[in-house]
Amino acid sequence: MHIEKNVCDSLLGTLLADPHKSKDTDNARRDLAKLGIRHELHLFEDGNKLMKPAADYTFSEANRRKFCRFIRSVKFPDGFASNMSKKVAQNDSRLLGLKSHDCHVIMQRLLPVGCRSLVTKNIWSTIVELCTFFKQLCASTVNISDMVDAQKQLVLILCKLERIFPPAFFDIMIHLVLHLPEEAILGGPVHMRWMYPFERYLKRLKDYVRNAAKPEGSIAEGYVVDEALTFCSRYFDDVETRFNRPDRNDDGIHPTRQLSVFESQCKPLGKQSYVELDNNDRDKAEFYILNNSPELEPYLN
Repeated sequence: MHIEKNVCDSLLGTLLADPHKSKDTDNARRDLAKLGIRHELHLFEDGNKLMKPAADYTFSEANRRKFCRFIRSVKFPDGFASNMSKKVAQNDSRLLGLKSHDCHVIMQRLLPVGCRSLVTKNIWSTIVELCTFFKQLCASTVNISDMVDAQKQLVLILCKLERIFPPAFFDIMIHLVLHLPEEAILGGPVHMRWMYPFERYLKRLKDYVRNAAKPEGSIAEGYVVDEALTFCSRYFDDVETRFNRPDRNDDGIHPTRQLSVFESQCKPLGKQSYVELDNNDRDKAEFYILNNSPELEPYLN
C-alpha cells in the first residue's frame, strides 16, 4: 500500500507539474542532455533566461484545472473514500495532503478516467495498464497464474514508462513494483495484510492528544476514558449511546405495499415528480405489473 502511494505521488506530481513532488525537474532535464536523448526536452537559453520545454507527460495549465475539478466533483458511496474535494488546492492546480487510502482510490478508480482526454493515447494507455495492475493486485481473490502473467506484463509496462518519463522518475519505489506479484504469490491476497485499518485506528489515538508536550500520556488517558464510557453506556437505556444510536444512513421503516412488485429496500431521494404516461407506456406498465405480481395470479387464472 505504501508502494502504491509513492507511485501515485510520483505520477500525480509529474502529471500536474507539482513543484514539490514532480520528477520532471531541471536536473532531470540536464540528465537527458548528458545522456544525449530526447533532444526536444533539453533546457535551452533564451537571452538571460533558462527555458524548459513543455513535455507530453505533463498537463497544461488548463488541463490541470480540468483534472482537479474532476477530482473535486467526484462523489463516492458513504464510507468508500474520504472527501476528495478537500484535497484539491484552491486554485485547482494540484492535490494536497493525500493519504495512503486516497492514493489507493485515485490509482484504481479516478486516474484512468480523469486523464483520458488530457494526455496522448500512448501515455494514457500505459497509465491505465499500471492502474489495472494495482487493481488486480488488491482484488479479494488472487490467482497465482494471473500474478505470474502480471509480473511478465509489468516488465513491458515499465519499459513503456521509460519511453515516456525522464530517468529521474524511476526511483527505488518504481522498481519495487516488480516484486509485488511475487509477494502476492507467497503471502496471499493483499487486503489481508495491508495497514489501512491500523492507520485508521492510529488516527483515532492521535485525536486523543490534548497536550502536545506529553502525547503518550494524553493517548493513555483518552483511551481509559473511552473504555470507561463505553462500559457504562451499556447500562443506559434512556440515553443515546453508540449502542442504541441509529445508523448514519438509516432509511427508517419502509411503508408496506399491497403488491410485492412495488416493494423496495431503498429510500427515495430528492423532490417528488409526477410523470404522465401515454397509452403505450401505460399498457407496458400494466402488462409488467400483471405478469410479475403473485398476488394477482388467482384473479388472472
